[in-house]
Amino acid sequence: MKIRSVTVCGIRGFSEERTLHFDDRLTLIAAPNSYGKTSISEAFELLLYGVTSKVESATFSKEEYKGSYRNRHLTQMSPAFVEATFLDAGSEIQLRVEIAADDSFRKFVNGAEVPQWPFAHRMVSATKPFILQHALKYLLLVGPDERFKGFARLLGLVDLDRIQTNVVSLCTKPEAAIPQEVQKLVNDVKALEARLEARPALSAIAKFLKKGSKTLKQIYQAVALECTQRVPSGTPKESVLLQLLKIREEAVGKIFKERLILETYSETETTLSNADEQFLLSVITDPFIEKYVKLIALGLVQRVLDKARFFGLGLKFLKETEGLCPFCGQTVSEPLGVHIKQTHESIEAERKLYAGLEKEQADFLQSLTDLSTRIETYHKRQQTKVADFLEVEKSIPKLKPIFSPKYDTHWAAVQKAFDELRPAKASLDTAYTVCINALDKVKISIAETKEDAVFVRTLGECLTSCIAEARQLRKMVSDHATPVSEADAILKHELDILAGTEDIAVLIDLLEHRKEIEKKFQIEDVLGGLKGFRKVVDQFVGNKMLNAVSSELTADVMEWYSQIRTTGDPDVHFSGFDLERTAKGDLKARRVQIKATSYGKDLISAASSLSESKLNALGLCVSIATNLKGETTFGFLMIDDPIQSWDAEHEIQFIDVIRKLLELGKQVILLSHNRKWIDQVRSGCRSINGCFYEITGYSVTGPHIAERPWASWRQRLNEVDAILKDKNADNVKLQQAEEEIRIVVALLSVDLYRKRLRIEKSPHDINSDKARKILVECGVDTGLIDRITQTFSTTDDAHHAPFDYAVHRQRIQLYAGWANELAQLVGG
Repeated sequence: MKIRSVTVCGIRGFSEERTLHFDDRLTLIAAPNSYGKTSISEAFELLLYGVTSKVESATFSKEEYKGSYRNRHLTQMSPAFVEATFLDAGSEIQLRVEIAADDSFRKFVNGAEVPQWPFAHRMVSATKPFILQHALKYLLLVGPDERFKGFARLLGLVDLDRIQTNVVSLCTKPEAAIPQEVQKLVNDVKALEARLEARPALSAIAKFLKKGSKTLKQIYQAVALECTQRVPSGTPKESVLLQLLKIREEAVGKIFKERLILETYSETETTLSNADEQFLLSVITDPFIEKYVKLIALGLVQRVLDKARFFGLGLKFLKETEGLCPFCGQTVSEPLGVHIKQTHESIEAERKLYAGLEKEQADFLQSLTDLSTRIETYHKRQQTKVADFLEVEKSIPKLKPIFSPKYDTHWAAVQKAFDELRPAKASLDTAYTVCINALDKVKISIAETKEDAVFVRTLGECLTSCIAEARQLRKMVSDHATPVSEADAILKHELDILAGTEDIAVLIDLLEHRKEIEKKFQIEDVLGGLKGFRKVVDQFVGNKMLNAVSSELTADVMEWYSQIRTTGDPDVHFSGFDLERTAKGDLKARRVQIKATSYGKDLISAASSLSESKLNALGLCVSIATNLKGETTFGFLMIDDPIQSWDAEHEIQFIDVIRKLLELGKQVILLSHNRKWIDQVRSGCRSINGCFYEITGYSVTGPHIAERPWASWRQRLNEVDAILKDKNADNVKLQQAEEEIRIVVALLSVDLYRKRLRIEKSPHDINSDKARKILVECGVDTGLIDRITQTFSTTDDAHHAPFDYAVHRQRIQLYAGWANELAQLVGG
């Protein structure tokens, strides 16, 4: 994708709208510092990535950049925007991003709003097409770990970096990476171990348990031995746990039989409740009310329906009684029988018109039955969760002394749970009853054909209220479940003390939680092996990064660096990338080195040894190499102020680098504060015929941008004249002359337009039709207009160079003469 144009409004230094057109090869933008030059590159960053690299790399001060994208002089109601036209696979695509006053972004492709760019998947691993002055030395001067991350991004190794970061985090602080449910299992087993160690009679088991997973068999042999001493003689092995539970239950039951159980709603229960709520809230909608109101019509036609049923039944009996009236027994005459039959047919035809209403009534009544069932199920799922817990409240006189005074805090938590859950359940029960009553009123209104939309709306309000009460109850259960569970553990422990069943309780838990104990051992073994695992991962990642930076990247960067360095440079230079190593020679995976040498001797590092200008040059070469080497979505490269602190010789060297990038097919947009150097670039790339903009001033509206000619029309006509006088000029030279004619005509046309009508126009999109229109408006002689527009018939071919294009020296001489005629009108 290459850039055709960009329009910026309300972004960074741009208050009012500005538009720039870009050459498909080289565009230069010159501006003094603080004149809005960098705002252009930042506008492109915002458009493509939604953030600027300056903000993205601001580790400690991102808050200071909040709201900094929008120009402060833009009104709150106006959206700031960047809109750019790109050429992608031969087709134009327009991208636009708008930034509202709250810093929210909206994206548009060809005028249609989109959630993300259509090529977003390609941008994830692709290198960014920006080489920015503030970022040139960034990777060279940051710490080794940050440098590693930067190189991983540049080389497309982000996934590798992320994996290693996660492994290091796991190995350094495994508790932070362990899932919550796993950590709970470990903590529960540790609590059991602590209880076991506190029981002297079970010390043999505790000793084995301390030795870990290798002694699991001995642990449970010792557990089995202890258990057999506490159950009746002859108890089968498979019944030992049941006997222990029975012994404990009988002993504890003499003191207190109940438990404090308040479990949170399971994932399944929550999913079912959410589904019920979605269904219930979607029922009482306008279509539902409309169906109900439609049933009111049944009351108006009920007599017709009843009469139709009456006549149908009468005719059936009349047929069976062979002409005798089934009601009075009198003979029905033939005319009367015909009349009855005709009346029935008439009523039956009318009844069929309302048959659909009867079916709708039946369907509606069935939906009310389904609704009633759903409400009942939903309510039962909520209230039964707390019912057992609230039943224990009756036993407070027995329960409280077990906690008080030793565990007053936990008892307060239990009491609070009682006090909050009791009224919450009562509110839910009341809301449910009101709901059912409202539903019954709807059913009765249908049965009595007294439908009224108020009944349905009331039902909707009741359902909403019931759901709100249920959600409140679920939140309270979630808030109180953990404190109640802790209180229950204390209750169990205290009851064991009072009943003298502590040893039995520990043995029961050891038997019931054998799998958890085994899993805890496995977790400890895994965590114990993380040190070795980290070393393996470090070496793997280190080798991957070493291969990436020390061979290809070093070679690519060195190739570009050699083009910038000059023959007069002192021999103190970058000499490649490497990874640091330990004393044993192992790679330090996340520590990338930038090496330098001085007259054959290795220096400590490039960062500490190279001058400011060479660091800038090296940063520039790294950016160019990675942009060309890696996968990229964009065919352009935007370079902002690359020659900071360079001398004149290095500045000239970099012009050759620009030409090399253009030869490789890159579209280059070059921004610089150094107007003198920009002029040198134009001179060094004279044959490119790119675009040149100069920011001449700055005000509250933003930068004042003037388009400048790459070369004046006089210079171009002189060059055409020189080529025509060169008898040895080949087709390439002649083609260049013909292209110069096209540009000269465009420049002269817009110059004349500016002088005569005082209206500015860009010469870059001038074609035959536009040139003719301009010259007509300027009052140019029609004969000259015809001759001038005639030049476009072949100069456009010269520009685009089709297969059948051919140059003719005589034709170019004619064109040059006509251009000189037009030049005389311009003034020279």
